[in-house]
Amino acid sequence: MRLISAICALLLFAQFALFGCALGKKEWPSAQESQDSFDLELIIGERNENCLVLKIAVTGAVDRLYRASIQYEIVGGDSGGCDGCPFVPRDAVHFTRNQKEFLMNGNNLTLSLCDLEPGTEYRFRVAGKSELPTTPLVYTDVFVTTP
Repeated sequence: MRLISAICALLLFAQFALFGCALGKKEWPSAQESQDSFDLELIIGERNENCLVLKIAVTGAVDRLYRASIQYEIVGGDSGGCDGCPFVPRDAVHFTRNQKEFLMNGNNLTLSLCDLEPGTEYRFRVAGKSELPTTPLVYTDVFVTTP
């Protein structure tokens, strides 16, 4: 009888040990909204001939901004988007924190995009990527250049 009781107690202990390990919510760590997120806002956008120079205000966790991308498309023409259509960026230029083109001065980020076609109108936005892989991309509004 003692042997049966000992076996039952051992089986019960093993069951609790195995199922106890599976309790709890398991998921990848996610960014804390208040501490790890940032926002982007276009302050100045100037077009000089074939270059577009952008000054962007970065608020929140400025140090988390790892990559900024200028996404753009031509407005009109055979390969461009139509005026009033949803923005579908056909090209993008990416800048990472360790590149010289990624000019961060305090909370202001300056980016420039050259090789634009003179006399052509473009739609663009800036996308920011955090160094935390689970954080979604952050976008500015969509803007239109003057030809």
